[in-house]
Amino acid sequence: MLNPQKHDNMPTRFNLCKILAISAFILYILIMYHIYQSSVCTSPVKKKLKQATSSPPPSLPTDIRQLVFTIAGSVKTWRSRGSYFREWWRPNVTRGYIYFDKEPTAEFLPWPYDNLPPYRVSENTTKLVVYSRHAKPDVIRIVRTILESFREGDNDVRWYVMGDDDTIFFLDNLVQLLGRYDHSKYVYIGGVSECVKSNFDISFEMAYGGGGFALSYPLVEALVANLDRCIETYPFYLNSDQIMSACITDLGVPFTHEKGFHQVILINHQMLILTFFFNGNITC
Repeated sequence: MLNPQKHDNMPTRFNLCKILAISAFILYILIMYHIYQSSVCTSPVKKKLKQATSSPPPSLPTDIRQLVFTIAGSVKTWRSRGSYFREWWRPNVTRGYIYFDKEPTAEFLPWPYDNLPPYRVSENTTKLVVYSRHAKPDVIRIVRTILESFREGDNDVRWYVMGDDDTIFFLDNLVQLLGRYDHSKYVYIGGVSECVKSNFDISFEMAYGGGGFALSYPLVEALVANLDRCIETYPFYLNSDQIMSACITDLGVPFTHEKGFHQVILINHQMLILTFFFNGNITC
């Protein structure tokens, strides 16, 4: 006959064996971890560490002469807009070009190079394959002004600044703003439209050319390499700024929004704000 007391002690002994086994396993893990950590901390470092190097000297501050202005203009509107340039253009200081859709008429010649940027007649875009199937082929000329400006081969350029013939730039403010960015990287800076409808119809994430926008030299160099092919990719875009933004986005470059770029579209009560805004667009 079995002893009832001995039978009752069997579960207790079994549980005690389980506890001892688990404790022994945990103790083993702790001992092995301690040995491993000791060997790591006390073993000599065989790989030679790199010596700390001083950072490269910062480049000189951005100067107005390191900006190239690329302005899209029209002979038809030049009579009313030509005077805007005298508000901001600094002869023998600022650099840039105004691109017309055709040769200026006799009333604008000889061209006053002393107080206006040199003009260029845009290349003939009707020969491009995309011209005949583009929804609004006239915008192709405006997009390609950055390509033609880059081909001018100006030296010591950090930024290309795009604008319209009625854009007014506050040069000192613009230089100060661009000086905060690294011109050696891909940078796309501008502002959205101050007309919500334009942003809604086109995009809230792109620079509007009426207010001007800036592209770093490396970005322009990469952009113009395949610009014509990129234009062919977007034959249904009706706005040159939209095509430009799409081509820049294809390069993986984000839009940097700066509040100093203002595009003002006068829809209602034009005369009320005409004087304040100079009937145009103000940048910085």
